Amino acid sequence: SMDFAMQERVVSGLKNEESWGTGLRELYESLANDFSYTRPEDILVFPDNHDMSRIFTQLDGDITNTKMALSYYSVLPRTFQMYYGTEILMDDFAKPGDHGLIRTDFPGGWAGDEVNAFTGEGLAPEKKDMQEFVSALINYRKTSEAIHSGRTLHFAPVDGVYVLTRSKGDEIVIHILNKNDEPYTLELDRFAEIGADGESFKDVLSDMEITWSGSIELPAKGSYLFTTK
Repeated sequence: SMDFAMQERVVSGLKNEESWGTGLRELYESLANDFSYTRPEDILVFPDNHDMSRIFTQLDGDITNTKMALSYYSVLPRTFQMYYGTEILMDDFAKPGDHGLIRTDFPGGWAGDEVNAFTGEGLAPEKKDMQEFVSALINYRKTSEAIHSGRTLHFAPVDGVYVLTRSKGDEIVIHILNKNDEPYTLELDRFAEIGADGESFKDVLSDMEITWSGSIELPAKGSYLFTTK
């Protein structure tokens, strides 16, 4: 089955202001309801598909929110499906919801294509950046036992920061969504249950390295995908 509810809540939670019941809390509560599924890992989660507006359009052209959505969907205990062109910010702004637009040809490989997303020729810098982001995300996910079949633990969002972890054996993945525009210091005492004290982590998405101890500094709004591997 397909997790349309989760798809919608991620979009609205990223767009909505942080308040008692809205914002990242919407993502947290969607996942907290997982106990009602027998096998949540068999459910398909997706940013968009051939019948709905592209995720970049749904998120009003906000690149950071699009990255946050993609990384969150990809670390959930779900089967993750991504539609072609998401990695180069394909959109349907000209006529939102139009099936022809949603299913536009992927640029490159055809005579007369001015843009080639396979080689990067003519590709706008922000599209190239998203391509690199998705590549780092998906290539890590491909071999991650923790994401495929690890234990899931997550913590109610505080101050616009939502922490979710997946762990298996000696692989601990800590995914953080940070909505703060200014640098944010995350105190780690609330997350003792993760069992990551003193561990060294590298952010798959930026190469930033941290030690999980005391507190960590989140320099910018966006996604962090810290891993011990």
